Order: sequence, then structure tokens, then C-alpha cells
Amino acid sequence: MSWCWLALVDERPEDCLAASAVHEHGKAAGVLAAWARGRKPVRHALRADARIIDRSGAPAWVSLVVTPPGVRLRFDDLAVQQARRALLADWWPRAASALLRDASHFEGSILAAADSVRLRADPFARIFPARILAVAGGLLGSVPPPTGPAIERYGSSNPWPAADYEA
Repeated sequence: MSWCWLALVDERPEDCLAASAVHEHGKAAGVLAAWARGRKPVRHALRADARIIDRSGAPAWVSLVVTPPGVRLRFDDLAVQQARRALLADWWPRAASALLRDASHFEGSILAAADSVRLRADPFARIFPARILAVAGGLLGSVPPPTGPAIERYGSSNPWPAADYEA
């Protein structure tokens, strides 16, 4: 999977792939910007699935979940996996991506939809609080749902569920 950097910043960066103005509760809340993979553009940028970025994308409502500073939650934590299952089972937004700093820790999520109603039921917001944001056009596209759930096991010597395998 190809990825990019994503961050909410104060002003549109000159070196970004795409960026759009963001409003929260009707007030300007900065700019959501995406950069190509490579050197981290700003300290708080997180990795996202690059397929969600589309410079011709329509305006969207976004549920943005970001872990609190200092919190490290493994991607295979049951809460994260259940949120992924719930998203696949209930409805698929226009676009969705986990947000990461490295290959094994969940640092947040972004869901994009045409309206804000369904975003209030964001399953990742059960883990950490979500911000519901209005994002102008020119940043977020549409990505089809995956064919099924995936389980990541970075650095693990035991496949999951280990109890189901013979020694």
C-alpha cells in the first residue's frame, strides 16, 4: 500500500500534494494537508493511505481521531481491531484510513463522508475522541471498501489466534 503524510496545519504549505480549508463548528480550523511519503513535513504529521487523496475530490465531512500525546496503542489491540470490524460491518464511508507513526501503532483515523450524520457513529471515536470537521474540496477522494478484514502482526512470533494452531 502506498502512503502519504497528513496533518492539520495553520496555513496551506507550499510543498504539499494537496490541501483544503477546514471548519469546525462553523469556524475556520486550519488546513488539512497531504504530502508525499519521504521526509516528515511537520512534527505532528501522520501516515495515511495515499489512495484517500484526490486533488479533484468533492468537499467532505471528516471524523478525525488522533491519539492523545504520549499514548501508544498497538494496531492489534482488541479495541482497534473491533473498531475496524464495526466499520466494515456497518457502513463504509467515502474514504477511510488509519493514521500511523510506525508500522505497529495506531495513532488515529480519518473517515470522510458526504454528510456528518453517520460520522457521529465513528467506531474509532469509541477509542479516542473524534473531531467532526468540514473539509473543502480538493483533498479527499473516494476509496472502495477492502475485500475483507486484515490482521497485522508485526514483530510477533505467534500467529493469531495462537490457540487454534497445533504446536
